[in-house]
Amino acid sequence: GNVHPSQVLASGVFLEPYSLTIGFARRFATYKRATLILRDYERLLRIITNPDMPVQIVFAGKAHPADEPGKLLIQQVYRAVKDPRAAGRLVFLEDYDMNLARLLVQGVDVWLNNPRRPNEASGTSGMKAALNGVLNFS
Repeated sequence: GNVHPSQVLASGVFLEPYSLTIGFARRFATYKRATLILRDYERLLRIITNPDMPVQIVFAGKAHPADEPGKLLIQQVYRAVKDPRAAGRLVFLEDYDMNLARLLVQGVDVWLNNPRRPNEASGTSGMKAALNGVLNFS
């Protein structure tokens, strides 16, 4: 559809258009470290639930069908998204495809990139985000 990226319906809530929005959308492979931001989870909760500086994090992506560790990463992210303490500030968008990827690289404020060198071949999602004026956070 023709929906503005800030109004993507995610996990039953609308994203807040005036919150700092961090995006992480790509294939879920272990070397891309999707769950790195969850490592100090209590600190993350304090950051994303601070009413004076609202932050929301949008995750999207798929694991290769044969990549069991990648599927486990998605499950870890999904558990964090469903945690009521996150107060809807963590979102996982399902049915990731090229159209959703395009909306995300246009609609987030910061693109999260956590690759493990030298395993990231080119990092094109961050490049696409940068072309849309999005800051890269690595």
